[in-house]
Amino acid sequence: MKKTTVLLAAGAALVVAKGLDNRLEVTHYTVSSEKIPQEFDGFKISLIADLHCDKTAGIAEAIREENPDIICCPGDMTHDDVPYAPFLNLLKNLVKIAPTYITSGNHDIWRTDYEELVSVCRDAGAIFLRNERTHITKNGKRIILSGIEDPNCTSYNGIRDAMSAALNKLPEQEEYEILLFHRANLLDMLVSKGFDLILSGHMHGGQIRIPGIGGLMCPKTNIHDKTGIIFPKYFGGEYQRENTKMIVTRGIGNKAIIPRLFNRPEICTITLKPKKS
Repeated sequence: MKKTTVLLAAGAALVVAKGLDNRLEVTHYTVSSEKIPQEFDGFKISLIADLHCDKTAGIAEAIREENPDIICCPGDMTHDDVPYAPFLNLLKNLVKIAPTYITSGNHDIWRTDYEELVSVCRDAGAIFLRNERTHITKNGKRIILSGIEDPNCTSYNGIRDAMSAALNKLPEQEEYEILLFHRANLLDMLVSKGFDLILSGHMHGGQIRIPGIGGLMCPKTNIHDKTGIIFPKYFGGEYQRENTKMIVTRGIGNKAIIPRLFNRPEICTITLKPKKS
């Protein structure tokens, strides 16, 4: 009996240790499309979100090893009104690695100094997209990179109206278009809007993950926009809806009361591949 108890305790300790493993992880994806120009074959994107001003070590080093062509940060790199210095310090390293593109998350846009944050990011050399698009060109061919600001609403109707206003500024284009948008749970509002690839975060991978099943719960800010916090529809990984693909990073930081469980902090690397028609 005593031996059984010891074995059970040891097993439980191992499960807890694995569940609370907070080592940085890099996940790789390959995205193919007939719309991707041949000149962008092998184009690499590092995706990082939901830092929440965390001081996780090794982020810049891990991204540097990936040797990306661009770095994309779709929101919540800061957190409410806590000092944004940890993110700014990271950002100054990221822009030395590759062009870095940012859009806001809910915890960024809730800041009383949000406009200052935008200016500081741009002064550091980042491209901060606010319901606008830019182009990336290689050998005369180009793809589009767009960013939608967080809707900054808690009601469903408010979110819907904010999204509609943002999308009116980004009419559909013929070229391959990547969208940075924080709230992965709002994918259904973005399907059939002309975006080929959406890079997102917000869901923290489900916060608590059940091995073999997926995310158990998402941040409580979703409770007002008709997406339940238990077993969220889009929590982390790769999703395909009609002609739109979305990749959701589990993010880095954690400002929730409960810890991330079986949910290591994550950076994603996305490699573009042209597809022959």
